[in-house]
Amino acid sequence: MVYLNVGENNQVIATCSVNKQLSSPTYLWSMRHKLTNESWKFIPFRVQPSVSYSPSYDQFMINCDYNSPQVYTASTANDTANLHLTAGDYFIKVYEQTSTTNLNPMLSYDVVYETIGRVIGTGTTAPNISYTGSTDIFKVYKG
Repeated sequence: MVYLNVGENNQVIATCSVNKQLSSPTYLWSMRHKLTNESWKFIPFRVQPSVSYSPSYDQFMINCDYNSPQVYTASTANDTANLHLTAGDYFIKVYEQTSTTNLNPMLSYDVVYETIGRVIGTGTTAPNISYTGSTDIFKVYKG
């Protein structure tokens, strides 16, 4: 699950490169709000790994700052993708492509990562994710 805090430059971890088919793809993200069906398509800045081998995950920078204009394509760490996302839950798909400017998933090559996400509004922060290792049973809904 991806957590994004409004008002912050978020570092997001995703396992895109593990599933890629292209040699050096650009990753197009598509986020669709579960309730409003609003969608955003953008290319966030991908942080290059600091190790010589290819790690099993990718790190992306996604900014959620309402005081700055929206930026849908980012090429440097200083030029981070900035989105005016609505707080709530999202369906997320990440596509691989050769273009560095295309924002249409229909023109992309393939889906390399799918997950759900949550945008946390101002005044709250994302919960700390921890795993105790004592159980693999989770309550999805408690009525």
